[in-house]
Amino acid sequence: MKSPRILALGVLALCSLAARAQIGLPAYVPMRIDQTVEAAYPRKLVAIGLKSGAASLAIAVDDDGRLTDTLVTAYSHPAFAESALGAVKRWKFEPARVHGAARKSKSDITFRFELEGVVVVTLTPITYGELVHFKIAPDSEAYSACTLAQLDRIPNPTKIVNPVYPTQMARSSSGGHIHVEFYIDETGRVRMPSVSRETDEASEELSAAAITAVAQWQFDPPTAKGKPVLVLAQQDFNFKPAAP
Repeated sequence: MKSPRILALGVLALCSLAARAQIGLPAYVPMRIDQTVEAAYPRKLVAIGLKSGAASLAIAVDDDGRLTDTLVTAYSHPAFAESALGAVKRWKFEPARVHGAARKSKSDITFRFELEGVVVVTLTPITYGELVHFKIAPDSEAYSACTLAQLDRIPNPTKIVNPVYPTQMARSSSGGHIHVEFYIDETGRVRMPSVSRETDEASEELSAAAITAVAQWQFDPPTAKGKPVLVLAQQDFNFKPAAP
């Protein structure tokens, strides 16, 4: 049985036309979201004169469509993140499917708020330009996940689990390069490891092995200017086939 894996939403590979015709099912159907609850414009921000804002979340959904994890990755004001998070936790989801089989998936969602009551939801993270715009305001409370370059130091790993590369797979596989993206939260916990379409396309089995391992890693809390922060990180794995 293949190990479970989480794939970044919207980046699974499409199969060939011949294979699609043979299976008779769409190669890939992305996660569907039923916005059963709308995110409301935070009333307390009206009083301080904020007329617009945004918040981004990363979410993970299992193969039954259950929301398994949520992570705030950026906002122009924490109240926007609170509103977005409250709405998402009450939404309904249909899992992503590959040839009809349900799959775990990870997605970025951005809420763009307008005082007039318009809330636009997109399956993309907030752009750097938008966040810079919001930070121009005096005493801004804007926030976003850090990059490794912005940290005081690279987080020290306290637990590393190596990917399991079964002997039979090593003998039959030509190996491969697997790139895993993940967050390290303020406590040092790994959140939402995922692979790109290209990585999964190269080898489903190796992608699963890499993600399963990274999900178990732990780090000292990452810090920037002395304060614990959320950071986006990456890890590369090179699987080599067994010698003949």
